Amino acid sequence: MVVIGNFVLAVATLVFFLLVKDILFTKMPGGDAGVGYAWALIIGVLVFSICMAIATAIIGVQGGFSWVGSPGGSRVMLVLVGFILIMVGNGFFMFGEGFGGLPNFIRKTFTAIPAILPPILIICAAILLNAERSAIPAFTYKLPIYFGLISGILAVGFLMAESVRNSAARIQSDIDFTDKIHQDHLNQIDTTDVMKDGVFLFVFTDANQDKDVREKALAKIKTRPDWQEELVRRLQNDWAPEAFTFLASNDVDDKTMFPEAVRQGVLIQAKLIRESIRRCRGDYDMYPGLFSWEVERMLRTVDKFQGMGVDYRPAVQEVRNALDERTSFEKPKPTAKTTLDNWLKKSIERHVCFRGNLRQRMI
Repeated sequence: MVVIGNFVLAVATLVFFLLVKDILFTKMPGGDAGVGYAWALIIGVLVFSICMAIATAIIGVQGGFSWVGSPGGSRVMLVLVGFILIMVGNGFFMFGEGFGGLPNFIRKTFTAIPAILPPILIICAAILLNAERSAIPAFTYKLPIYFGLISGILAVGFLMAESVRNSAARIQSDIDFTDKIHQDHLNQIDTTDVMKDGVFLFVFTDANQDKDVREKALAKIKTRPDWQEELVRRLQNDWAPEAFTFLASNDVDDKTMFPEAVRQGVLIQAKLIRESIRRCRGDYDMYPGLFSWEVERMLRTVDKFQGMGVDYRPAVQEVRNALDERTSFEKPKPTAKTTLDNWLKKSIERHVCFRGNLRQRMI
């Protein structure tokens, strides 16, 4: 086993010299050559680590780590953790990433680690593998290991710091993106001609919009004297879904204008769903949540105008039937079906209850 250990240490030594040549004496090329350079470095570090792992295992089998902790599983665990930590440190400093913001003299010290750590680890392993430890001062094999452990701890620290920096950068990027979208919405509201394109502002009046965006959109829409008549007109053409978005989250001044227009809007929604399904070319065009937004806001609008002389059940049933539009492929079941089924069931129950109460009053 000693022969095998010495052989893998020789391979590790050869790999180390190749790595040092690439790291210290070869400038990293650009383009495809740079990719090859990076892969060569990765493979070299991996091979070095495997060789050192084999040598460490042989040393452990021969009792070379008897000086480490208590015997048994705890010793094996300490050696294993220590080895992983040292290899992490070696790999990290081999790639030379993560300490660009440090002072110059510290950076230079760290860039020297790839040339120092591997050879002293190889020497330490050779001592533990071949020499009688009682005849050799303990520091000759303990100091290299401690140096490797310190390098590993530093590497883990740098990796954790880099992870924190990256997370903070992602969070800030998300905040900046959200702020930009928010400002874009406000700018769009400002620049929209409400007399020509007011329908495009309806989406900004939804309850899930930011308060200032929603309030600004509502104020802009209501600068049009006939804004309620415009809503009625939109309910009667293919812009009905946008009108439902407005009505689901906002009140109107004269509700009596809307019941019949809302019914017509529901039928238009059914037509639009059928047309959308017919345009689908495969199940990749459909997903369970498809139409959920439209159906949810349509039903919220319908509920607002219940009891005003219009029975919405037949129109809502048309929307439910539209979801069963045939396709040449097997489509997923939209969650909107369940939403509509539940609404229709409750509507029937309310109707039966109302008729029962009316009969009792007549008696």
